[in-house]
Amino acid sequence: MSGTDGPPPFVEPYPGYADENKGPTILGVTSAMTFLGIMFVAARVYSRVISMGKIYLDDYIALFSICLCVIYVGLAGAAISYGGGRHLDTLGQEDVKKALYYTVISFVPGVSSFTIPKFAVVVLLRKLLNPGRAHRIVMWIVSVIYGLLALGMLVINFAQCTPARAQWLEVEGKCWNRQFTVDYAMALGIYSVLFDFYLAIYPTVVLCQLQLNWRKKLALSSSLGFGYCAGVITCYKCYTLSGLLEVKDFTYTVDDVVLWTNIEANCVIIGACIPCLYPLIRKVFGKSALGSSARPTGNSKSGGRGGSSGPSNTVITIGSYAKNKGRKRGKSGSHMVSNLDTINDMDADSKYIILEERSFHYSTTELTEQDAVTANAQVAQKKAERATKQDGW
Repeated sequence: MSGTDGPPPFVEPYPGYADENKGPTILGVTSAMTFLGIMFVAARVYSRVISMGKIYLDDYIALFSICLCVIYVGLAGAAISYGGGRHLDTLGQEDVKKALYYTVISFVPGVSSFTIPKFAVVVLLRKLLNPGRAHRIVMWIVSVIYGLLALGMLVINFAQCTPARAQWLEVEGKCWNRQFTVDYAMALGIYSVLFDFYLAIYPTVVLCQLQLNWRKKLALSSSLGFGYCAGVITCYKCYTLSGLLEVKDFTYTVDDVVLWTNIEANCVIIGACIPCLYPLIRKVFGKSALGSSARPTGNSKSGGRGGSSGPSNTVITIGSYAKNKGRKRGKSGSHMVSNLDTINDMDADSKYIILEERSFHYSTTELTEQDAVTANAQVAQKKAERATKQDGW
């Protein structure tokens, strides 16, 4: 038998080399993170249903994003079953092809899973913080640029080799210098970090200006500012991108990118869900959750219970969607209606998104004291009119 009848026998570079396998760890962590993401999305949807009676665009975005995470974990699991997470030179040729194929394909739902949920955060902040027109334009321009960069990453994922099948060794082909792919992925990662920090800093700045007790302010800042965590994770993921350069041992080095891509995606999804969970928290823990108990300030709206009959000087802050359409919008950004809930009215049948109960005020615009007095005076007048009608019957 000649020496060319087969490949040379495999020799381990060091003891235990052939046994090294990141696959089970990666599959376990990504499955656990995705399960946690599913729980938060389910809690978000349930909170919206019990508070609003239906779900909205940002909820559908969150649902779609977590489905992408599930698909990503499934494809990563398929790659691991063929040897993903192990050294490439310890695998058979067919296993290498399958492992590379599922790894390359998995980047489509992988990149999408951490890109799309950021738009849910943007939609939520747009509704809650009611930014000015110029700020809204800037916010959406930044978002669209990020989406286009992510789309470019998906295109490069398949265009870097001609034909694309050459990436998983199905055919011979010509591929770009892999450094270009890594550099583009790094640029996307840096932009993603800046975007995450922007989505976290903006609500923090707004909330610091509102008249809330420190517990609510801390809770709101932490929930809306979960992007800080996603940004830090993205920074570390950028550090792992150098593994994409290791063509000779791609199945082993790329799995760090696979792992941190999923962790980043689920952190973004969880961050998009947390601000919407207060209805569920309030249902489980009661009105005292996060300091939501009623504490009259100044003049009470009930007038005759130890306070003067004048209007309340309560400053109205964070609110939710309007239950009914077509209401007249006040110049402060809130809907002036007959059942406007203020911080003194905690027992009403209120609808809310986050940490303040407001039936018909969906903006975090902080009213001036005079605007609040005017709004409460309108409430008192309309309630008095209703009481008069009832007495007449």
